[in-house]
Amino acid sequence: MKVLHSVRTRIIVLTTALMALLLVVYTLTMWVVATRFALTNYSQNTAFSLSVVSNAVEEDLENIDSLTTRVSIDTGLKNVLANFNGQNWTEYYVQFESMIQSSPAYHVIDRFIIMDSTMEHFLQVGNPASMGRPVRQDYMLMELDHVQQEGVFSGIFTSALSYNSYDVIAIVRPIVDYNTGRTLGFVYASVLVDQLLANLYSYQTLNDASIFFIQEGRPWKVEDGSLIPLTLQYATPDKTLYMDMDNADIWELSDGEYILQIDSQENDFSLIQFFDAPSFTGSGQFPAEPLIILIAIIVILVALVLSLYLNKAIYKPVKRLARRIERIQHSDFSQDEGTNTRDEFGIIGRGINKLSSEVTDLMDKRVEDERKKLELEYRMLSSQINPHFLYNTFNSIKWMATIQGADGIGEMVTSLSRLMKNISKRDASTVPLSDELSFIDDYLVIMKYRYGNTISYYRSIDPACSGLMLPRFTLQPLVENAIFHGIEPRGTGAVAIIARSWEDHYTVMVADNGVGFDKNVSQPKGDGVFKNIGVDNIRQRLEYTYPGRVSFSIDSVVGLGTRCFIRIGKEDEVTREL
Repeated sequence: MKVLHSVRTRIIVLTTALMALLLVVYTLTMWVVATRFALTNYSQNTAFSLSVVSNAVEEDLENIDSLTTRVSIDTGLKNVLANFNGQNWTEYYVQFESMIQSSPAYHVIDRFIIMDSTMEHFLQVGNPASMGRPVRQDYMLMELDHVQQEGVFSGIFTSALSYNSYDVIAIVRPIVDYNTGRTLGFVYASVLVDQLLANLYSYQTLNDASIFFIQEGRPWKVEDGSLIPLTLQYATPDKTLYMDMDNADIWELSDGEYILQIDSQENDFSLIQFFDAPSFTGSGQFPAEPLIILIAIIVILVALVLSLYLNKAIYKPVKRLARRIERIQHSDFSQDEGTNTRDEFGIIGRGINKLSSEVTDLMDKRVEDERKKLELEYRMLSSQINPHFLYNTFNSIKWMATIQGADGIGEMVTSLSRLMKNISKRDASTVPLSDELSFIDDYLVIMKYRYGNTISYYRSIDPACSGLMLPRFTLQPLVENAIFHGIEPRGTGAVAIIARSWEDHYTVMVADNGVGFDKNVSQPKGDGVFKNIGVDNIRQRLEYTYPGRVSFSIDSVVGLGTRCFIRIGKEDEVTREL
């Protein structure tokens, strides 16, 4: 691999060239940076100081909001209003007064009033500095006219409850009985604006900066420790964003003046300061404008060329490799020759292609191994009972029993001979349901002779199930378990096989009315026809045969019996799901 084809070499060359360019640009732009530093430092300090004032105002408003919410949901107050009488109304005042006076925002509260729904009865707690007119229905209606929305602070207005024309901000919340939906009364709180903005009044500015308090879109100028309303609606002039900080926005106006704005996070108010930035550039005789334009053009061109080159040399190969790996995560192991470049990305691409090929081979080998393993299991199962000479022996016993008139022995030997032939002569992994049932018929002939008339056998097969294929020896172990572990301990009982065909699936059930068992207790393995075919073996072979569309379950109740249930989805059902 050539040196120039190395990604590392290209990065070193590009970094060196870029640093050289930056050194040249740095010497020409230092004075701009110094000027901006002074402005930024001043702006950040101003924003921090004004944010402290804004946060104090917002904290007081949030405390008032939380206090009104707390009082409006107080269970004791709701009980008093729901069962109103003069005594409980008066008794509640002590708790109410303590609750209000303990609030951190008590110093800014003008009036905190609780009233019933008719506004005929009132409880109030007020700041001693703001006590004024008595609370009456007409005064309260005048107050509430200024509150446009429940649970939201109003704009600044002059309180009708004050003789001294205090400016306040108010909030009102209903007291609702949530069991009946009835409004029992209201909670009203007014905030003294002068107390709320005390920190703003004492805020010190530099260079005779102007401070404004904007609330609900209405501007108020802070001057001489008070608010002076402006007659015009506040509208931000055309501006260019200079700085966007976490807690403030700063804009630069066309005349060189700056605007700093702090917006409340939860309440509808803003603090705005107009200021002139400190001068750092001296007389300004240095020809800054043409140089700034030239530097901007150079930087843009270099950035454009560098971006296009890095996009082609580094970003596209990395993105292509990332997409390749993402396709592998979604089981797409196809080869991508586009990743075989001559640099380090090509080494990674060839490695990924090789890995994909090896994974594909490994998966194919795994599938083939599983298939061979399954075939081997069936062959091993078939070979457990395979001696050919037994057939001739069974036939000889049958004819001797017939000659001697022992029909029962002859029938048992005939059934056993068919069982042996069924086990050893067939290599197919699946058989029709009818063949499984024939195998069980022969098995039950032997069991009936063994147990006499203690075993009954019932069978109900839907003719539409003729096309159902099952793994060999699926039902016989279930019938055998029903006899050995269900009916034999009880002494008598019945086994039933029911098969049905539905619109999108088949069902096969093997049931008995034996002793049943506790599913939480492991069951012993018996010495039946097949020693290695148990419930787990049946479940696995069904899943091998019908992957993703078969279920096998067992339901047993101690003393009542056991049901084994097989559900197999039809091919049409799988097609619809896909």
